[in-house]
Amino acid sequence: MTGIPSPAILTAYDCWRLLEHEEIARVAWATGDTAAVVPVNFTVVDGALWFRVHPSSALGQQCRGGRVAVEVDHLDGSDRSAWSVVVQGTAQPVDIHDVPDQAMEIRLWPAGPFSMFVRVEPDEVTGRRL
Repeated sequence: MTGIPSPAILTAYDCWRLLEHEEIARVAWATGDTAAVVPVNFTVVDGALWFRVHPSSALGQQCRGGRVAVEVDHLDGSDRSAWSVVVQGTAQPVDIHDVPDQAMEIRLWPAGPFSMFVRVEPDEVTGRRL
């Protein structure tokens, strides 16, 4: 087919730059033979992704040293463009006294006791632009 552009691979730098302007992500993980995906509000601080969870939730349990993939997408229907970034890494809880000020300011959309701060230390950052 002609006239249909191929997805462009984004550099890690471009991925991080795009992530800084978004606030909703999906966190995915696998346990046994099942997979789970949960939306979260997030922020980027010092080369890592940060979000808050309820400590006893399934995601809260996974974020105690477990592997996760965090996906953020952006669509623009007016010019039919889009991008997608995936950050893979280990999710660790962080003591409230060690949470950077920027991460403390995560704007949460749902109400609830999201008292556990999580830092995803990235192993791999990939992205594509359409």
